Order: sequence, then C-alpha cells, then structure tokens
Amino acid sequence: MSVDAPLATRALLTPRQREVATLQRTRGRARLEPEEAAHLAALHDGLPERATGEDEVTRLLTRSVSRELEIPEYYRYTCLHAYGWYLDRFPDDPVAGALLALRVTLVDLLDVERAAWAVGERPERGDERIKRLEDAILAVGGTVTDPLLQVRIADLVDRAAVDPELARRAALLAESTRFPRSPLHEENVFLRSVQACETLFFLVRRLAVEVAAAKDEFPARAAGRLELAGGCARLLNDVFHVLLTLTPDGFMTFRDYTGAASAVQSLNYHAMEISVYGYDPRKAEVFDSVDHLHVLNTPEVRDHRPLSAALADTADTRLRDGWHVLDRALSKWRGNHYRFARTYLPAHTPASGGTDGAAYVKRFVKKDACVAGADPFGGLPLLSGFLYR
Repeated sequence: MSVDAPLATRALLTPRQREVATLQRTRGRARLEPEEAAHLAALHDGLPERATGEDEVTRLLTRSVSRELEIPEYYRYTCLHAYGWYLDRFPDDPVAGALLALRVTLVDLLDVERAAWAVGERPERGDERIKRLEDAILAVGGTVTDPLLQVRIADLVDRAAVDPELARRAALLAESTRFPRSPLHEENVFLRSVQACETLFFLVRRLAVEVAAAKDEFPARAAGRLELAGGCARLLNDVFHVLLTLTPDGFMTFRDYTGAASAVQSLNYHAMEISVYGYDPRKAEVFDSVDHLHVLNTPEVRDHRPLSAALADTADTRLRDGWHVLDRALSKWRGNHYRFARTYLPAHTPASGGTDGAAYVKRFVKKDACVAGADPFGGLPLLSGFLYR
C-alpha cells in the first residue's frame, strides 16, 4: 500500500524533491526521526522567502516543518500555504481558482484510494468511498461559475489541462499537500476532507461578501453569486459524505497522530461564519485563547454587517430563496459536524483543541446568538481572502 504521487506529478520534481516528499510520507510526518525533521526544516529555512524555480517547490514541500516560522499546528497539518500559493494564480477570479483547487484535492484522494488496494482488498466501505468521491467530483465539475455563458468548472479543468503553468501548479498543489501524520491509510481521507472543507469555507465567505456588496446595485449578479454560495455549501455536505466512510475505529487509529491540529484553529471557518451570520460573542474566549485568532475579536470584525443582516429585509425573491438554500445547507453541515464529533470521539475523550469535543460543537449548531454589526465594510480585507498561517 502506498500514498506516493502519480507518475505525472513525480515527473515535476527533482530527485532530491522526490526524496523530500517520500521521506515525509513513508512513515508519516509525526514519525520522522529528529535528525530527519531537522534536515527538512533546514532545507526550508535555508532558502530565501521569495524563492523561485526549484527552490520555490522545495519551500512548498517543506514549509510545514519549518523551525523558523511560527506556524499553528492546524496549519502545519493542513498545508494550507500551498492552497494560498495556488490561488495566487487567480487574483481576478479566486472563486474559480478555489473550485479548481477543491477538484484537485478530491481527484488526488480518489487516485490514492484506487491505487492503494487491489480489487477486492479495500477496507470496509472502501468501494462506497470511491463512489462518493466520484459523485463529489462530478458535482464540482458541474458547478456553474458564469451563469451568463454557462461556464462550468469542468470547462475550466479542460482549459487548465492545456495550460502548462496551470497544469504544473495543480500537480504541485496535490504533491505538496499529501502529507499525513501517520502511515495509516485511513488518515488520507480525513486530511483531504479537511483541506477540501477549507477551500469551501473560503468560497462561501468570499461569495457572501460579494452578494452583500452587490445586492442593491446589481441584484441579478448578487442572486447568481448567492446561488453559487448555496452550491458550495451543498458541496461541504458532499465532502462530509465522503468523510463518513471512515469508521469510528478507523478514525481512532490515526487520531492521536494529529496532535494539537484542531479545526478550532481554522481562520477560514470562523471568518465564514462571521461573514454569513455575524460575530458570535460566545467565541470571544476561544479567539482570545488562540494567538492567530485574536484578529477575529477586533472591532472591525465585530462590526461587520453579515449576509444574514444584509438580506433580512430583501423583497427580491431570488435573494430570499438563495439565502434559505445557503442557510439550510450550512445548518446541515453543522449538524453533520456535531454528529461526527459525538459518534467518532469516545465519551470523555478530550478534543484536540482543548474544547469539550461534541458538547463544544453542539453549542454553535444554532446561530441565534450571533450579533450583526452595522458596517458593510467591517473587516473586509480579512474576510475577503484565503486565510492561513
């Protein structure tokens, strides 16, 4: 069984870079020997910050093991820096870029699942996982990003495939984010699901900001972007559908390897909820307890007027209907998250983020405690971009 890269991807790496990637995958990052971890960190920290060419790729492969950078454990685990690097190629259309990144992530997981097991030897629910992945990839491909021209992500995939630079970046995104902490195969579906959700948190947040800004002057465009946001929220549930092919026993085999890499640390998730529902004062203590979340307690973010408030009194039927679709899909995702925590974490098992696990998640399933700010521009520089540390 192997989680090595497909041949087409490996061809983009130098022999040295293939060694770097293989070293991190063979036993998993959490089981590197101290001298191995020190070697990888030295590779990264010895390169210039604005590296290009071969050095840029080496930095992508090793940033998460740097000893000079202060990187929260969640971001060391999820390698979201590589998604930020990929999205830099799409400054004018980050929504399309993020959907392409989502597809890269799911296709790579599907390739790993298909390659890891001989026919008839897959683990429990392995065939079902492959079917759910195929369905999710089809759903991403069918997502319409331009309603006027009826441009789908599948069309953009075809275009990207014949663009050497975009094809290279997609392959490197897959290669530089496939680093589980353990040698256990089931961790791949967990890691990839988390990464996929991060792209979707960004998508929903970005689209929510666009809808709120456009609803008065360009209501038709706002309605189209809101429908796309609802589609992205539905994709969140498709990804969760894939994750649920993990059994509780399978989850616990690798769970300890993830250490302190808790999703409570996710900037993209918390910022998405603020942009959609408003600031939740019950989270103030959580934000204060995690260094990189402090920014979410700033007055600018607290005062942000969320999409829920912007659409509260709308008379536009498309906007009202679009809001209900988005809200229902996000509510379903939060319910799924709660049920996952309750089912997959044994009673009295401490959560990785220092919370009380399922009970913590349950407190935030409903959004009736959120406070809507009055500033439509509050916190926009933060709430508009892809976030990682």
